Amino acid sequence: MSVVLESGSTENMPWKSSSLSVLPQMEPCELDGLCGMTIDLELNQKKSSVRPFLRAKDNPKPIFALLYGFQQVMVCVSALLTVPFLVTDSLCAGNSSAKLLNELISSTFVGSGISTIIQTMFGMRLALLQGTAFAYVPSVQVFMGKCSTNTSAYVPEAEYYGRLALMQGCLMASSLVPMLIGFTGVVGVLTKFIGPLTVSPLMLLLAFSQVDTMVTKISMHWVAIIQAITLFITILYLADVLVPLPGIKYGKLHWYRTNLFGQYPYLIAIAISWGFCLILTLFDLTERGGPARVDIPHKVQAIKNSAWIAVPYPGKFGPPTFNVSLFIAFLLSAMTSVFESVGDYHAAARMSMERAPPSHAINRGILAEGMGSFISGLLGPAVGMTTHTENIGVIGVTRVASRWTMVVAGVLLIVLGVCTKIGAILSTVPDPLVGGILASSMAMVVGVAVSNLQTVDMTMSRNMGILGFSMLFGMIVPEYFRRYPVYTGFQMLDQILNILLQLQMFIGALCACLLDNTVGGATREQRGLRSRGIIHEIAMDDDTYCYPPLVMKFLNKIPFINYLPCMPKEKKATNKVHEFSSDDLKADEVRL
Repeated sequence: MSVVLESGSTENMPWKSSSLSVLPQMEPCELDGLCGMTIDLELNQKKSSVRPFLRAKDNPKPIFALLYGFQQVMVCVSALLTVPFLVTDSLCAGNSSAKLLNELISSTFVGSGISTIIQTMFGMRLALLQGTAFAYVPSVQVFMGKCSTNTSAYVPEAEYYGRLALMQGCLMASSLVPMLIGFTGVVGVLTKFIGPLTVSPLMLLLAFSQVDTMVTKISMHWVAIIQAITLFITILYLADVLVPLPGIKYGKLHWYRTNLFGQYPYLIAIAISWGFCLILTLFDLTERGGPARVDIPHKVQAIKNSAWIAVPYPGKFGPPTFNVSLFIAFLLSAMTSVFESVGDYHAAARMSMERAPPSHAINRGILAEGMGSFISGLLGPAVGMTTHTENIGVIGVTRVASRWTMVVAGVLLIVLGVCTKIGAILSTVPDPLVGGILASSMAMVVGVAVSNLQTVDMTMSRNMGILGFSMLFGMIVPEYFRRYPVYTGFQMLDQILNILLQLQMFIGALCACLLDNTVGGATREQRGLRSRGIIHEIAMDDDTYCYPPLVMKFLNKIPFINYLPCMPKEKKATNKVHEFSSDDLKADEVRL
């Protein structure tokens, strides 16, 4: 099938033409079925087709939204399962570990689903998946200490429930701080001083900090190599391959050609590699109890012990309690997560082909993230929520940034949390495959981090020095304090300093932020920051970060709403945006 343009195309849509001729062999009724098919455009020469990009406000068909949402769930499910395992180990539940693990998995999925919907619809209003933050895990492990109880020993329920209730109380208290700074607009003020030279080192160090985890998991079994190769092939080589799929139209069988590999690379790779592990298990081609098997005893036990339906509720583990030391540790973890999330918001905006997020959107995002952490403390995971960077990478690969797909993902997570049998079955994904998924996701994060620097004048020795020094400083300092921990004689202070000084993202981003805002010799444009006072014509109802017109009309009738830093201000026709936004997004669209 071919469509020929006889005159130049208009604006950004090459099919808009004053003279459009269709080849005679095409029937008019076929024009109704062009969705998902490739159209060859001839503008004096043949050009390769570009897959459509679903922006945040676009609404895919329900079946596609379901598949896109399920793919996002499959990408994050391994991370969501990892934290409950680590927390269960720290709580020392003995022979009740499997029971406690099922309860934590259920509450983690439900909390993640609710937080995702809040963030996507009321927070940043971008496709952002909220999940458990690993920044809280070191705080839990250091505070609880190493568990000396084996899994066969009896531990009273009140004992490990009491530890969990302590974590819940400290998390709910610490989550009030991100909610407060988001509501009051403190975060939005800070973002005026956080530019690409701060965000890029943060994201790069985030990816580098996962290298040890990736190597550990991938080295468990060679099946991880198959998974990684499958994923990279689907992403890099098969993304634009059109796969014929059957469908019914007007009562007749029709074949549709679609970018199956480009739209569902993670889902396909996980299904293939997981199926391969199932074959290895069924035919006993790998050692019993090995990491590549899907019948590992404690995972099978988790499936057997889990109920079909279980709804998490507040107070299930007892009334929340409080400890000052754990509260301070959680507070530092929360602030580190906030600092990381600001970079994630900018990365998500660029991946979604949207303008850089304004202050009010970032304030709402942090407010929503704090609310998610509070819900997490209320329901049970007792670990704060944050934006999952690997799911942002999925947007760049699949070219789907629709917020409705993430709402579907949130609903699916809630369903998985309530139907604990399904969640337990998903926990049988072998650990080596998690390493492959993490590696490919971090590769996309590195790419986004580097692309953020395109607005920075990297020919200046000032900017090159800041980037290089902050990256090196962010790797050297944490490694030093891992080898030689701080010891002051005060356990609480030691815990706080060791957690803080061993976080690569925090050290590198803090160094970059200080240098970028104190070293002179560059204009705001050369630093990649927005130009003050530049206004572009973006109507309020076309702004991704604003609520729908009817909602905005209702909110603007409330007198004090316009004074809240976390709420979008009503403008008759325009919103302030980055000077480079329009041209930059067009260039990104061409490249992608």
